[in-house]
Amino acid sequence: MDIRGGLSIVESIRRRGEISDNTIVTYKLVTSPFSAISFLFRYYLPVSLVALGPFAGSIYIALNFIAAVISMVIGLIYGRIRIKYKTQGFKIPEIKDKGKNVIRKSLKFAFEITRRIIVRYTIITAVISALIFLGFFDFLSKEIDVYTRNFGFSSNFAALISIYTFSPISSVLVAGEMLKNGIISVKECLIALLIGRFLFITIMDYPRHSFPFYVSIFPVRLATKLVIAGIIVNAIATPILISVVLMIL
Repeated sequence: MDIRGGLSIVESIRRRGEISDNTIVTYKLVTSPFSAISFLFRYYLPVSLVALGPFAGSIYIALNFIAAVISMVIGLIYGRIRIKYKTQGFKIPEIKDKGKNVIRKSLKFAFEITRRIIVRYTIITAVISALIFLGFFDFLSKEIDVYTRNFGFSSNFAALISIYTFSPISSVLVAGEMLKNGIISVKECLIALLIGRFLFITIMDYPRHSFPFYVSIFPVRLATKLVIAGIIVNAIATPILISVVLMIL
């Protein structure tokens, strides 16, 4: 799905006064699963399944898609409460790209990014193997174990969260190596990735990427609303996803 194209269309409709800011916030939340499908083929399948393995990788992919569904549900509820419907209709511009074409483009992009991921994966694997051999994770465990022991998790759990906050793809690759070497459990791995995902979205992604992206299309006030809505939705979704992990593992 062309995210920029879709947002540009609804912004042009908003400028004509046919929809409100709340409608655009609702649109962004409700269309989250459709955007997730594109990211599924571009990033999650090439990286998560290979790095985390079929079992943990499949669960991680499912959790990310569930997060998008939660966003859609919240968007529907928000829309029912906040949108004041008008009797006059408007025409939605025709979107040229059909479903099959979008999937084809996503698959092509997935193959291209996979080649780049292989290089990064090789480097990460070598670095993690060296760190394990040198006892880095043992040292790190002793230093921060006191902060995580009270919550029932290992110190590698905190390390994985820290890595995700700055580099999501690298954290998935590191998590895969930790799983292979038995220094973290699947439950700890998935919960750490979920917490890291929330921190990355809140601290890094929205301020540095999403907000400038929204401002390039919408007024600053509306862009701010979209960012705040995204953070709130993820703050709601993350505990739900963690609860799912705790129930199934």
